[in-house]
Parts: sequence; C-alpha cells; structure tokens
Amino acid sequence: MRIDHKRARVARLVTDFDSSVNMVRALGRFLRGKDHRGMSVGPGSARLADALSALPAPLRRRMFIEMGALQGIPLDRVGQVRAEDLAYWATRQYPDGPYPAVVIGAASGGGLHLAAALGAPYLPQTVLVALRDRTSHPDDPTGAMRAIAPLAARVARDNPDLAVYHMHDPAQDRPMLERMAYLRLKRLRLGPTYERFLAERLIPGGTIILLECSRDWRTTQVADRTYFQFGALGGVPEEEYFNGRERIAEYLARQGSPHRRWQPPQPDTRRPEAEWGFDPALRPDVEHLAKRYGYRLRRLVTAEPQQLSPFVADLYRWWYHRRGLPGNRLLAESYVQWDPLWVLRHGAVPFWLRFNMTPSYEDLRRYLDGAAPYDHIHINLFSQGLCSPGVVPTKQWRDLADSRAHISGGLIGVDEQAYPVDAGSTLRYQPAYQALPPRHPLPPPLRADDIDQFLTSTDGTYPVEWI
Repeated sequence: MRIDHKRARVARLVTDFDSSVNMVRALGRFLRGKDHRGMSVGPGSARLADALSALPAPLRRRMFIEMGALQGIPLDRVGQVRAEDLAYWATRQYPDGPYPAVVIGAASGGGLHLAAALGAPYLPQTVLVALRDRTSHPDDPTGAMRAIAPLAARVARDNPDLAVYHMHDPAQDRPMLERMAYLRLKRLRLGPTYERFLAERLIPGGTIILLECSRDWRTTQVADRTYFQFGALGGVPEEEYFNGRERIAEYLARQGSPHRRWQPPQPDTRRPEAEWGFDPALRPDVEHLAKRYGYRLRRLVTAEPQQLSPFVADLYRWWYHRRGLPGNRLLAESYVQWDPLWVLRHGAVPFWLRFNMTPSYEDLRRYLDGAAPYDHIHINLFSQGLCSPGVVPTKQWRDLADSRAHISGGLIGVDEQAYPVDAGSTLRYQPAYQALPPRHPLPPPLRADDIDQFLTSTDGTYPVEWI
C-alpha cells in the first residue's frame, strides 16, 4: 500500500498516552515481532527511568504538566482533524496480513491481549486528540466546557462520522488539564478507510470481533454530536464528582486550588463513557460489511472495561495448559503499560488493571481469591503525576501480590518512592517485563472457535457475553 504522506502527517494529532493509540501501536509492533517499550514512542531504559524518578518531586510533577502541553495541538490546528486521517494512521501500523480475525471497538487491556492471542489487529472506535489549553482551570469544569465547546463543535461539524466528547477529569488527569483539554473522538460509522482495511486484509470467511463495553456516564450536549463529560472511571465514584464534599474538599486543598468543590454543568442524559464506552451506532455498519463480504461477526460484550481481565487471564491459562506450559506466572499491567510480546514469550498470564485505583485493586484481589493459585505474581503500576483520590499505596499492592503468590510476589518496574509521580514509569516497565524468566517461542494464534470451546468448559463463569 502506498503511503499518503500528507495524511500520515495530519494523523500525528493522536495522543501518545491514549489507551486506543497504545493498543494500536502495541499490536502493530507485536504483529511485526517487536515489543512495546516506552509506549512505542520512547526507549526502554531502567537507568534513564531511575534518573528521572530521582529528580525532586516538584520537578517531576512539572514534567507531567509539560508533557500535557507538548501532547496538545495548537488551537488553530483544530480544523485539520479528520476522522479518515486518524483511521489511516491506525491501519498503517499493521503489516499487510492477511489476518484470520480483526478486532474493532472499545479499548481495554483485556481486548489487547485477546487480539494478540488471535494474531489480530485492532481498529479503535475512540481516539484521543488533545488541545493545548492554557486558560481553563482544572477545577472549573463549566468554564472549561464553555471555552472548548466551539472547537469541539467544529471537529464534529467537520467529521460527520464522529461524536466528540470533551472529557474533563480533575481527579485523575489534573497535571494534564493544566495545559491541555481532552477530545475523545468516537466513530459512529466505519468509514472508507476501515472498510477497505477489512475488505483487503481479512481472509475469506474471516472473523470480525466487535468489542462492546456498555459503560456510560452523565454528559451534557453542547452541539450536534458534541458532548461534555465531567469525570471518568477511576478512584472517584461518579456520584462524588457531582456531589462530593469532604474528601473532594481535602483533595482540592492539598492541590492548592481556590475551589473546595466542583460545580459541573447540568447533565442532560447518560451516554457511552468517553474513553471506554462503546457507541452501538457503529454496529450496523459492521454487520452490513460482514454480510457483504461473507465474514463471521462475533460480539464480546461487557458492562465495564476491566471485566474482560479475568476472562482473558483464564483464557491464556487454559491456552498455556494446552501447550504444555504451567501458566503459573501472573503479570498485572496497569493502564497502557502493557507488552503482548513479552507476556507470550514468558508464558505469563496477563491481568489488565484499568488504573492504579481502588476499583482495580479490588478486581485483582477478587480474581486472585477465586483463581487457582499462582506461583509468581508481578504487578506493574502506571503513574499519573499526582496522588489522586482512590490511589492505592504501593505497600497494599505489594502485600496483595506477596500474600497470594505461592513462591514470590511483588511490584515490578515501579519506583516505590516516586510513585505515583514516577516520571520514569513508562521507560521502566518494559525492561522489567523483558527480564522475567523463562522464555518460550511465540505460539500459533488461537482461533475464534477456541473461545467457544473455552467458554463452554467454564459454563458462564465470566460477566461477558460472547454472541
């Protein structure tokens, strides 16, 4: 396929730390036999990571803020955002194929490892484009909405195949919000680029797997196909974003904010959650294309993004046992600090943590309490640049791993003194994964029919629908 250099340049609008972007980059490199060091844009270097994490805490915090400024595009470039350029960027990350399956839809680390097991590329429904915003205050959501609404509405007008979500979360994303605004662009139709990819890269009779997460959130419509979402999935319950009192006031005081509560705009309804939710408007296009080309269509449906994690972990364990591997080493990865190549090279069982917050901790604890014991448990933690409400301390994570592992358990690739303002986090995780023993050759991919066989053997254990 000939490279369209103009479209490739425009597609650099994608944001490096976005979940969907990292799924595409990690799988693109995996399908070429490469790892996902430094989120596929930086080096994997424990030495450099340690140097960054040794900097004074205020300087490390400043690094997160400035990274947000660098990731944001200038406001006068909003008119360059085009859905098909972003789709072109995604499809260009993958080898030519052909592929037995393609995964489309909502982002999740469980979905990433499922796609890797199937040897399948992933086409995201949602992609983050960040705007350089130096005027909005993180704790003034209504002011931020009003400032960005005309720009978000312009992106929607220019792209009739997209819904645009301005997501504003001062609990988890505070350092970034000091210099940028989040626009999550959610595809409502496949569009010609995705359609061409599916027509040309899937084998005859191949399988399209649609990842659907029904998680929604309170939102406010500001223009046609343009919405504002205050808050996001993390350590703060949705209700607390809108009606929080003592804990939120204490958090704002610690951050030196002039505010003691948030006053978001009045929501008008619930819509698909900006980052993780699936908009079912895309499904009819996928169904039509599958019927047109004779592809099989399977839907994998969850209510929460992390519900795929126990299912995929046990699927991998079942797969390893069929290959004669013990499946006795669990690697828990958080947010986008994943690496499908080294998971498979080590015969490790992946368990994806959506973030470093209490809900993810509790999901991992419940899984370990119910699963057959693991000999080794390793937990990696993403750092977001501040101690947000709901962040679980490293000791609690470490104690969980140590208490549930038969032989050894603990944290991996984490500077416990610097966390959660560990500026070297994204450079350190991949070398730590790579150093684990043992090593195995990469296996032939699973087939979609293997998922049917696995689920039949487990008899409704998981809160997922495989339709």
